[in-house]
Amino acid sequence: MTSRRAFSATPRNSASADRHAGVAALCAILLVLAGSIANATTLQHVDTRDLTIGSSDIVIGVVESSRSYWNERHTRILTDVVVRVDRTLKGAEAGHLTLTQLGGTVDGARYSIPGCPAFKDGEEALFFVWRDRAGHAQVNGLAQGKFEIRRDPATGEATIQRAVPGFAVRDVRSLEAHSSGATAPRLRLEDLVREIQHTLAAEKSRTPDR
Repeated sequence: MTSRRAFSATPRNSASADRHAGVAALCAILLVLAGSIANATTLQHVDTRDLTIGSSDIVIGVVESSRSYWNERHTRILTDVVVRVDRTLKGAEAGHLTLTQLGGTVDGARYSIPGCPAFKDGEEALFFVWRDRAGHAQVNGLAQGKFEIRRDPATGEATIQRAVPGFAVRDVRSLEAHSSGATAPRLRLEDLVREIQHTLAAEKSRTPDR
């Protein structure tokens, strides 16, 4: 199965809430349709504002473990990824968060969906998380919702970037794709955190108290 990202431009207007809901539900739709995806996955580009509004949880944490297994019908492989939450920007409290992702390897059988994020034990990342009606959590917007973190051993400064090929970004606000063929820039984690916090504050000011 191969994939090329196709971004569709959607103007921001009064109906943007519908787009946020659609982005948040993308992974769930793929869970249903994964068996019939043929040659491509079309994934709409989202910026930091879209991801922030469309996510139930936004956390910074470390991947502690992962476990892949067949679903009950033995038709798909799922992977539970346990994240130790060190910092919460929205939603989930400190503790542990389990992400249930489509794909993985069991008994030599590999099941993958183009554009899904990858996970490594011990890695630190910022996660935009979406939950389905049953409360199951997964990365929002496929690989668009996971930013791997590196910390400078000398200064301690944290930088971020997406690791999945083709998903690297050039700035923390628009999250426009970085030009292929060149080394992707390391962006400051705190710059992305400020963009998230700014969006949350702006949305709160628009929502009347009840």
